[in-house]
Amino acid sequence: MEEMVEKREFPGAQITSLALFVVSSLFAVYLANIALQVEPSISPTSTTSGIDYVLYYLVAAIVFSLLLIFLARRYKLNFLKWVFVAAIGLMVFYIWNYLGLVIANTYTEYYIIIFAAPLVMVLALVFVRTWYVVNIAGFFLTSGMAFVLGLLLGIWAAAIFLAAFAIYDYISVYKTKHMIGLAKIALERDLPMLFVFPRDMSRPVGKIEIGEEGIEGHAAMALGFGDVAFPGIMVVASAVYGMKIGYFYPFVILPIVGGVAGMVYLIVGNVKKPAPGLPFLNTGVIVGTLLSYFLYVVIH
Repeated sequence: MEEMVEKREFPGAQITSLALFVVSSLFAVYLANIALQVEPSISPTSTTSGIDYVLYYLVAAIVFSLLLIFLARRYKLNFLKWVFVAAIGLMVFYIWNYLGLVIANTYTEYYIIIFAAPLVMVLALVFVRTWYVVNIAGFFLTSGMAFVLGLLLGIWAAAIFLAAFAIYDYISVYKTKHMIGLAKIALERDLPMLFVFPRDMSRPVGKIEIGEEGIEGHAAMALGFGDVAFPGIMVVASAVYGMKIGYFYPFVILPIVGGVAGMVYLIVGNVKKPAPGLPFLNTGVIVGTLLSYFLYVVIH
């Protein structure tokens, strides 16, 4: 998915998007830490564990995107919104299965928590449906994706995974442009697939439309869920690797710093909008991971 802004500036909306990436990545690392304490065997067995998933997920993403665009243009497909809501509800349920282990003191509290959290999220998406509710849902979805795939992939498999999707994102936005079409469909059909950050909190968000130069006639910016989830995968994979070799904090901090640098350049740099976010963010977290590896593995 692509990051879209109206013009080069750095107000609160962009700062919020940066904070979202950092907090989502840290939350995903926290979830991974809980999962590893519960079941240590789920960690990658090697630095290339899960590399066979790269092609599988890439093909799945391409097929899903093209199929969604084709069906949305041919049919109304109002049920798609419910599919996305259900997917978010399942991810929230999965996340709170782990959070409940930390929060709950009794089995009763645990089961109340793991069922109440997704129910509240789904009801909010159905009946409230404001931009901040979608953003909260997106936070759980992106953190959950980063947590799950970050544990599945070894550190170098994750780097290859992110590089492949960065190339795909670039092609799908600047060449085939089908990712822009997908973003338009998400907005037109009210699908929870984008973070929305108002530039002016005193004004209603209203209807967002995407044009050739990004968001048109609107005091807001939008960021695809994937632009937060994918770099978060690298952060989690790096953190798990750092945990194994005794350098946890550098392998978390440096990839996040790299991702933030990539997002800052995406926001304020001379980048044609709408722009693919993954080439910048994924490159940033990969470089941060390589730097941490060089400093704490190669040199040491």
